[in-house]
Amino acid sequence: MRGTYCENAGVTDAARALVRSSDSPLAVLELPSGEFLAVNPAFASALGSTVDALVGSSSVERLHPGERRAAQQCLQALADGSLTGYQAVRRQASPGHPDEQFSIWVSVSDAGGTRVGLVSLAPYGSPGQGLAPIPVVPAPGDLVLGTVDSSWRIDRISQDVASLLGVTPDQVVGGPVLGAIHPLDVSAFLAAVEHARRGERAVRLTLRLSARPQAWAEVAAVLATLSPGDPPPLAFALIRSHAGQDPPGDSLRETQLETYLLRIAQELRAAGLMPGIEQLPALPEAPQLGELTSRELVVLTRLLDGHRVPAIAAELFVSPSTVRNHLSSIYAKLGVHGQVDLIRLLRQPAPSPNS
Repeated sequence: MRGTYCENAGVTDAARALVRSSDSPLAVLELPSGEFLAVNPAFASALGSTVDALVGSSSVERLHPGERRAAQQCLQALADGSLTGYQAVRRQASPGHPDEQFSIWVSVSDAGGTRVGLVSLAPYGSPGQGLAPIPVVPAPGDLVLGTVDSSWRIDRISQDVASLLGVTPDQVVGGPVLGAIHPLDVSAFLAAVEHARRGERAVRLTLRLSARPQAWAEVAAVLATLSPGDPPPLAFALIRSHAGQDPPGDSLRETQLETYLLRIAQELRAAGLMPGIEQLPALPEAPQLGELTSRELVVLTRLLDGHRVPAIAAELFVSPSTVRNHLSSIYAKLGVHGQVDLIRLLRQPAPSPNS
């Protein structure tokens, strides 16, 4: 056994108490190493192992080699406080069951005054779960950005949703967010929102969303609460997930995807990306905003915050000429001739329903 497990008895006693509190498969991990501090029998049985064999061993090393680096990055993000929770589909490093997958949820908890990872899992795609196969959907743009109001209806979304889900912004806006989520993923979504609200951090999970025509598309989502409320208004970022697919270079692509999502999670709060989008009019008030891509929305919110072109370029790691190209596209889509007209358009009060 490693030193963490042997030396910190207070933490391990508290960890054992956590896993004994439920009959569901639960384990406690040391962060960021991923070492099992405590495991209940249901968790050990689900992995085809024993409590004694798992405690003190590495959870990362039990994963498929192609997924270990991404998992370690996620554990580090939990340890750093960049995320408060993380959901993903993972494969075991089990020669006897190479295709066996689990849906896991790792959230930050307290054990003996120490931040640890609390892990639950469930078989993914097993008979009887009714999980529909994930269809191939068109490749998205950068990512999809949007917001959900206090009634949990989508009120802003970037134009990239057309390539991700095959629907246009006007078909999405005003609809209930829960109505777009696969029924079997709603509980994970609600848990993610609660983690985001409690920790005031971004949370990453995998969701299946309604796509056209009559299909479900699996996406990676990052959620952040915008303000208190029950339910709270939300900001979200979506990007296509490659889970369940094995294209060439899949392990590298997965690692890059996970790294990108973690960076997005940090930006949601640290750089104020999503609250910046919230300052824009909702799409029913300014439908032309639905023509903007996620990158154009980011440039627009930075501009409204008073940032100049060189600063925006530095933040987005692009050249000033690229930012100017985005601005030209924004002006054309919104039907304005420059920055003054743009600000006037977006800052004017919404028209009264009786006017």
